[in-house]
Amino acid sequence: MTTTELIKLDHGCAEGTMVPALAGENHASLLVIRCAKGFLMCGYLSLEKAEQLDDVAVRVAGASFDEVLANKITGMTSAAAALGITPDMTGREAAEILNQQ
Repeated sequence: MTTTELIKLDHGCAEGTMVPALAGENHASLLVIRCAKGFLMCGYLSLEKAEQLDDVAVRVAGASFDEVLANKITGMTSAAAALGITPDMTGREAAEILNQQ
């Protein structure tokens, strides 16, 4: 079952969506954290496609929302970089930038 969770940030809230064990039992989950200006995504989603669509997207590995927020960024679109997101940031740091109004 897909679950959603409200994620509290210093700059408001983001919406986390998880599809557990997307490919079946014992497989990874699909995670997305949607912010005001863009989103954090797991490796299941295509950073290349997000770039083609000019999305503000940041890729971060993790098996839970807490892990995605705590882990370092593994990739981003040029639109995310234009907002000041850098590869040395954590998912939470990127989410704070993406959630500023």
